[in-house]
Amino acid sequence: MAQSANAPVVVAVNGSPASERAVDWAAGEARRRGRRLRLVYAFSWPLYHSLPRDLPGFDVDEFALRIVGSARLRALQLEPDLTVEAVHITSDPVTVLLLESQKAHMLVMGAHHRTAVDAVIPGSTDLEMLVSALCPIVIVPDLPPGTATGRILVGVDGSETARLAVEWAFPAADTRKAVLRAVTVHEEHAWWRFGALQEPSWTGSEKEKETAETEARAAAGRLLSDAIADERVRWPQVRVEEVVAVGHPAQALCAAAQDCDLMVVGSHGRGGFAGMLLGSVSRHVISHSPCPVAVVRRPRH
Repeated sequence: MAQSANAPVVVAVNGSPASERAVDWAAGEARRRGRRLRLVYAFSWPLYHSLPRDLPGFDVDEFALRIVGSARLRALQLEPDLTVEAVHITSDPVTVLLLESQKAHMLVMGAHHRTAVDAVIPGSTDLEMLVSALCPIVIVPDLPPGTATGRILVGVDGSETARLAVEWAFPAADTRKAVLRAVTVHEEHAWWRFGALQEPSWTGSEKEKETAETEARAAAGRLLSDAIADERVRWPQVRVEEVVAVGHPAQALCAAAQDCDLMVVGSHGRGGFAGMLLGSVSRHVISHSPCPVAVVRRPRH
């Protein structure tokens, strides 16, 4: 992850409402962090070099300049004192944005309108970026911006990427003067098997069952406290809420984020398979979160 004080907040733009939402969010974040804003429009044009320059009514360079110029004007209208640079690059968008991520403090992208399928499987560009980018990725949802609440949520499950998410979330909360809500999820004793929801048989008494559940929640609370202990020492000025939720991890995180300005998660959780491109919980919250989601991954060397 880029740690340079000069690393910009990079936004992928393309003139769509999704990219406008991303510009709005990123402009405020760049101002809060004291960083410049870099707007990048990357596009592939199959016959770019063979297009006649006198093609009536259309010029690809002029079109690209309008895209980035409009995004730059939008950012400056929101944050007049911001340093904003805007570039357009003719190349594969994923390749361009991956290269940008090498020098970016964070990369911001807008989520496009989701269909029923997209809600389960994010767009291919989003997914490739989240898997391979060298800096944290922030996905701004396809929702009207809400009123700021001064609260950031971070998901904690004891995994390595969750630890990195915690390390990222504390300074983010400090920058915003926000409360940090650290959430771990204690899953209920139910699981899917052969397409049917199965409840495990319980041979003990109801009191013993309640005791076991109480102990499990207490263990989850201890895991949460231990996972954030070092960062609480480093950032004593950040006010922290510790929450042990019950249920499916992705659903519980999205529910807990209803009154938050930002959710921070690791790219893979404790239960993720090593060969998976992106953890199932991370993929779910990207599609269903009520607020922007920052995905933090292990740096690649």
